[in-house]
Amino acid sequence: MNTTTIMSTVNELSRNHEPVKASGPSRLNTQSRSSSQNRWTQIISQTYFPLTLNYGDHDKNIFQGSLKIWKAEGSGYSLSRLCSDKAKYSRSQSQIFEDNHSSFLVTIPLRTSVFFSQHGRDLSCPPGHFIVEQGDAPYQFGYESLNDMWVFKIPGESMKTRIRRPERYSQHCFSARKGIGCAFVEFLMICSQHVNDCSLEEQNRLFEQALGMLSLVLEQDERVLNSDQSHLKTAHLVRIERYISVNLGDPELTPARIAHFCGISLRYLHKLFAGSGYTVSGWVRMQRLEAAHRELEALPEGVNIGEVAYRWGFSNQAQFCRVFRQQFGYSASEFRDRLG
Repeated sequence: MNTTTIMSTVNELSRNHEPVKASGPSRLNTQSRSSSQNRWTQIISQTYFPLTLNYGDHDKNIFQGSLKIWKAEGSGYSLSRLCSDKAKYSRSQSQIFEDNHSSFLVTIPLRTSVFFSQHGRDLSCPPGHFIVEQGDAPYQFGYESLNDMWVFKIPGESMKTRIRRPERYSQHCFSARKGIGCAFVEFLMICSQHVNDCSLEEQNRLFEQALGMLSLVLEQDERVLNSDQSHLKTAHLVRIERYISVNLGDPELTPARIAHFCGISLRYLHKLFAGSGYTVSGWVRMQRLEAAHRELEALPEGVNIGEVAYRWGFSNQAQFCRVFRQQFGYSASEFRDRLG
């Protein structure tokens, strides 16, 4: 990867949007501190979303930073490696209002701790851990000395489809030292090494697989039970989500059965989902469709669509094909044939 100035990188990103091509490392080497800071603000806002940056008082004349980016064309996913002098990043309500795209950032510091504040909670995230930043809510983020970090950008709709109420997870640091958390971070690093050799479809699959691993990390962390205003309500929701996930393939997975297993009334179950944007049945159907979609991606050749539908709880293939098209904008057979 060739070294270029931040000015050329900004122009290249705004003009070409190369798919998963690394843009950098891009070294700020202008002669003016204010000029280099302005360039850094510009490229950061283009890469993630509009942000306000404060650089504090540097004891050297030039702010230095580098950025590598891997991005699949037409996708809201991206992976980046960011290294820079100390800086403070903030996202305001006015910036959110003017931004048409909702995104989440997963930030993994490698060198020094980062601070993060959102939804009234302040965090200090050390190396070996990571945080989840909600892009459609105000926040502050930064570091007090030279830092190096990975940043995984996830489209808001993809995040909310895979992880219900993901904003709950912006109030905690998550360990990447062992288990599935470590595997998730290592998988992102593997993506950066091989994604340039993949087709566009394969690039998107890699990022979706990374999101799937992230969902496992978040859903296994019990601290979210204590971060909500209603401990009991959140406990019920976590139990419900886990029960649905384990029993997606059962065609008899009805709201009444879910309520009975979780020890709550059917009326209360529907009330719990009232503010989520989904009915209980709608959430179950969404999870089944996403699971069927992933299976068709992983095993395109020779896959019988009816078998996939039945495996994920759809007892009627015609109904499955109809709701699949409604959800994704193309039929299951079109999707399978395109991948085959």
